[in-house]
Amino acid sequence: MTAVEHMTFLSGQEETLSLKYLSYMSEVAHGVRAKKMEKRRQELIAAVRLAIREGNKLRPFEGDASLRNAYVNYWTVLLSIFNEDYSKIIDMEEVAERSYDAMESYLLLQDKVDEKLKEAYNKVPEAYQTFAASHNVQLTQGQSTKLDRKLNETSRVNNYARQLFLISFKSSVQESNMIDALNKADLNGMEQSKNALKLYSEEGLSRLDTLKPYNGDASLVTACRKVLEFQKNESSRISVLSDYMLKREEFEKIKKAFDAKPASSRKQADVDAYNKSLDAMNKGINDFNKTNDELNKGRDKVMQNWDAARKRFLDQHVPHK
Repeated sequence: MTAVEHMTFLSGQEETLSLKYLSYMSEVAHGVRAKKMEKRRQELIAAVRLAIREGNKLRPFEGDASLRNAYVNYWTVLLSIFNEDYSKIIDMEEVAERSYDAMESYLLLQDKVDEKLKEAYNKVPEAYQTFAASHNVQLTQGQSTKLDRKLNETSRVNNYARQLFLISFKSSVQESNMIDALNKADLNGMEQSKNALKLYSEEGLSRLDTLKPYNGDASLVTACRKVLEFQKNESSRISVLSDYMLKREEFEKIKKAFDAKPASSRKQADVDAYNKSLDAMNKGINDFNKTNDELNKGRDKVMQNWDAARKRFLDQHVPHK
């Protein structure tokens, strides 16, 4: 085996692996749940183990095992990443949707895994060039840095997209809490979530003003801005829904007292109070239904646009292979 064949064997193993794990990481970055890709992860782990075994079988070239060891060491880190780190990511996936802090920790772990992978790989190009120089092999330009560029680009795209996702998610968690409170007729919960929604949507809009487009692509910032502008407006209109709930609550109290009195003992004031409260509740329900319908449609529209923008952005900027 020549020096070139020695190098080609190792880089070929890596090329096969990189196609698999860049595709896996790209799918996770696109929002495909890691748990649903468990079969792919196990196949990837098996492929990394095979590469390590094949690498260890390769005899040093003229006593030089430096390049082989560099690749095998990198693949060992790769095995640890997909065997252990991505196992933790899967475990965190379920709880991440429940709170901003959990989601932040979940995305931070993905960032750390990306960084760990880059650090591990950075030693390979150096070993590749040193081996080539030691054995008089001329390298074509960029031959050993192709994967490095892909990893760096994937990391930059993910970091940018995650920043925007967290800005949106922080506000959306409060929106979700507000809707839950609405469905439970929890007026105090609605008020607290409404105030937090206003605060975080305004905070998010201010942060968007400081973010530049990614390589000239402002689509993600624009889509995120539409979500936050909707949520800021939503926080100002939700009082229409809580007002109706107050009127309904008031009517139910009056009705309970009204029904408890025998018809013969009811006074005109009781009847007037009952009718007035009933009329107020009926008028309120029209406003409630109209506002609730407009908010639901508006929310669906901006969220569908946001999801589509994220997918387009990642499709365009994350290297797939």
